[in-house]
Amino acid sequence: ALLSMNLILQPTDAQIGVPVHPDSASRYFVGTSEPPGEWMMPGFDDSSWSQGTGVIGYGYGFEDVPVDAEASSVYIRYRFNVEDVSSFFKGCLFADYDDGYIAYLNGKEIVRVNVDASIDRPAYNDLTNRSHRIQIYDWDIDYPVLGYYLDSLQLDSCLVEGENTLAFHVLNDSANGSDLQFLAALFDISYGYYNYYDWAFRYKKQYTPDSVSLPLVIIETDDLGIPYKNLRRKAFMGIIDNGPGKYNHPDDSCNVYYGDISIEVRGESSSEFPKRSYRFELIDSMEVDSNVALLGMPADDDWILLGPFHDKALFRNPMVFDMGRKQNGSYQPRNRYCEVSMNGEYLGVYSLLETIKRNNDRVNIARLNPDEISGNDLTGGYIMRYDKPQGALQIVYPKPDNIQTEQEAYIRGYVDEYTNVLKGRYFTDPEIGFRKYINDTSLVDYLVINEITKNADSYLYSTYMYKDRDDRDPRIYFGPLWDMNLAFGNSTFQYGDRTDGWQFDNGINLTLRITKLFQDTALVSLFQERWWNAREGCLSTDSLLYYIDSIVTFLEESRIRNYIVWPVIDEDLFYPNYRSMTYEEEIWNIKNWLLARLDWIDENIDDIYYPLYIPPIEVITEYPELSISYEIYPNPFNEELILDISASEDLKMTVEIFDVLGNLRYITAKEMFTGTTQLYLTDGPIRDLSAGIYLVRMSVNGNPVGIQRVVKQ
Repeated sequence: ALLSMNLILQPTDAQIGVPVHPDSASRYFVGTSEPPGEWMMPGFDDSSWSQGTGVIGYGYGFEDVPVDAEASSVYIRYRFNVEDVSSFFKGCLFADYDDGYIAYLNGKEIVRVNVDASIDRPAYNDLTNRSHRIQIYDWDIDYPVLGYYLDSLQLDSCLVEGENTLAFHVLNDSANGSDLQFLAALFDISYGYYNYYDWAFRYKKQYTPDSVSLPLVIIETDDLGIPYKNLRRKAFMGIIDNGPGKYNHPDDSCNVYYGDISIEVRGESSSEFPKRSYRFELIDSMEVDSNVALLGMPADDDWILLGPFHDKALFRNPMVFDMGRKQNGSYQPRNRYCEVSMNGEYLGVYSLLETIKRNNDRVNIARLNPDEISGNDLTGGYIMRYDKPQGALQIVYPKPDNIQTEQEAYIRGYVDEYTNVLKGRYFTDPEIGFRKYINDTSLVDYLVINEITKNADSYLYSTYMYKDRDDRDPRIYFGPLWDMNLAFGNSTFQYGDRTDGWQFDNGINLTLRITKLFQDTALVSLFQERWWNAREGCLSTDSLLYYIDSIVTFLEESRIRNYIVWPVIDEDLFYPNYRSMTYEEEIWNIKNWLLARLDWIDENIDDIYYPLYIPPIEVITEYPELSISYEIYPNPFNEELILDISASEDLKMTVEIFDVLGNLRYITAKEMFTGTTQLYLTDGPIRDLSAGIYLVRMSVNGNPVGIQRVVKQ
């Protein structure tokens, strides 16, 4: 065990010091009786104590230093030297433990975990107020946050030049318990480069506010905690909300929710952040899902506690959801800001957020039951998303354990059919082209929000779509918006830091094939129209800046508490664009980025142009004996075009008319017979063509046999 720990706890940055390492020599006293009162002081004579290194304890079988299984406590002392205290101004105390401990630096308490705060100096046979299982054997799975940040005030108050003493009182959760374990390290991170994958930076600062200004969510787990994503654990949750303008205290009555939940870590890259987000379900005493209205949001059982970490502003996701709602009234996940305490430790600002799921109050599409596998019933509803790996299509509803083979085959086939239409010659046709499959207004509205925010994950990950049953609406709709923590210039990934350029035109952002769709000039015009409408209203510069200012004011007290616990406001985190040294600078950076982005889109949106590709004339290889000749007249024409076509056999011919921008303006398919056939094009779309130059293309079985330029007078 010790060799493995030595490798894991060895910092990757040479600038990080390790004054105390698990292999550092320690002196320990097994607490079957009370030690002398000054045991934690630097001058205490511990020469009679036992000496050891590594994991101290009993009950798991991998201890480096086994101790008496009857011990309720273990007392441990480390000595280390500091040559220059002025150069040691930022530290991390790391400890893995079963079940709790108090840490002292030169006799002064610096960290207390799972030990009642009302007991100043616990006795050897006192117990912890909750259980905690040591996690050494799971480090490579759940990557827990086991460090506590030591700031310059703490270190200045107790660190001395020369020899220092780091002491621990390790306590059990029960008398004659079955296990007691402890492992510790002390890191000097004063000059280290922040890296949350390094154990020296997997920390939070202990801070326990007497009250909070936002609703308070209290979670208590068993001794395993919440190990990692896809590992659901039963836990208790209480929510306190005394109303606007009133403070919420940890010992107030839980007046919003008081009961059990099933909870797990959520997210992909974000699941590795020290401040984690969680997905949970409300459950009753029989562990059955229970729908409850939380903090004014419609009743449901599925919720998320979104913990902004990389989003230093703390509001990117809620702001973007609000923008989407104001833009067109569409459903976007509702949220309420809150503050969270888990297992007695304050964790800062979170968003209590709705999950994306099918029901009348969220994505309001038809319920799809397992027995609905044919006909109109089979056609909806479905919720899908493009996500990892690399924009793969995932079916969100029905859930994987509920969806039937026929249902999955249908919706994947529908998306494939849409994709194939985009690859075909007639994808711009209003009847048989892409509009048959998708709602174009929902698409361009989705583009407006993703382009203004330049979310680095746009069109590649967390890209949601849904489809209702055909008798309600046969088309795919885009949204709801999701996972916007990389928005507003918050990452260099996918050029998210740049204020210029279209995000949909980035190298790997091709899942939605926007550049192909924008060969349809009508869709481009709709995008431009929706942009300018939004810029005159909910997305006006004044509206967006006002929103930012108002939410900054609203979160002021809570965000100060948040950054006491998570002292990372001045650190580079995840694909950093800029480095804000203060919260105020973070807001300044967001505003300046947003203003530049708005200016760029305003200046460039009316110039979007992706020319329609018209394939060249090809030789028909399927019918080498086929002979075709044609004449198109009058040219110029006014209200009718006449095609004289001579063919050596019966065939079906498609005639298309394109404008000079490549937009399909007319299409018809006719049966041609052997010999000469005269085809009159006189219907409304021909008469309605504006004056100009057009291309007439004739095809057999999708293969062009002729293209001719004509002029409409």
